[in-house]
Amino acid sequence: MKFTDILSKEKWEEFEKALFDRFHINCTVYDNSGQGITGKPRWCNRLCPEIKANKDSLAAICATGNQHFMAQAKQTCKAVIDECDAGLTKIAVPIFVDGEFLGTAGGCGLLPAGGEVQAFLLEKTMGLSETQILELCEGLGTMTQDEAEKMAAYIEKRTAQFVDDYLRMDL
Repeated sequence: MKFTDILSKEKWEEFEKALFDRFHINCTVYDNSGQGITGKPRWCNRLCPEIKANKDSLAAICATGNQHFMAQAKQTCKAVIDECDAGLTKIAVPIFVDGEFLGTAGGCGLLPAGGEVQAFLLEKTMGLSETQILELCEGLGTMTQDEAEKMAAYIEKRTAQFVDDYLRMDL
C-alpha cells in the first residue's frame, strides 16, 4: 500500500499546502522510505532550501533527522516533536493503515521558542561563513511547544479522516 492509494498526489499536495498556510512551516508527507511524495516544498524560511540544496548538509541534517524521526514515529505510533540537528522544530506524525506503516506527515523549519540555530554545524556542513548563515536566518519564525502539539494533533485528525474515508470506500 502507498499514500496514493488513499489520496491522489494532487490531494496530498493540497494537504501540504493547507498545513503550510495554517502553521507557516515547511510541510511534507514522506513515504516509508523517507521520500517526499509530492516534491512540492513550500519554504517558511531562507535557510532550509539552502540546507537541502547542499548535499553535505542535506545528508548530515535533513536526511538523518528524517530517518530518526520516522523510525521513532513508527516505533511509538505517536507524533514526534523535537529539534533537528540544525536546531529547528521538526514534527513527524506517523500514518498507518490496518497496522501497515505508510510514512509520516509533518513539518520543520521554525525555531523553537527560546531556541537557537546550530550555526557552527551549519557552517561546517554547508561551507558558509557565520555571517552567511546569520543572513539566511534573518526573519526566522518561531513555534512554541504548544503550537507544535496543536499542529501534530491537527495532522493526526486529518490523516485519520483520510484513512477512514479510504477504508470505507474499500468495503
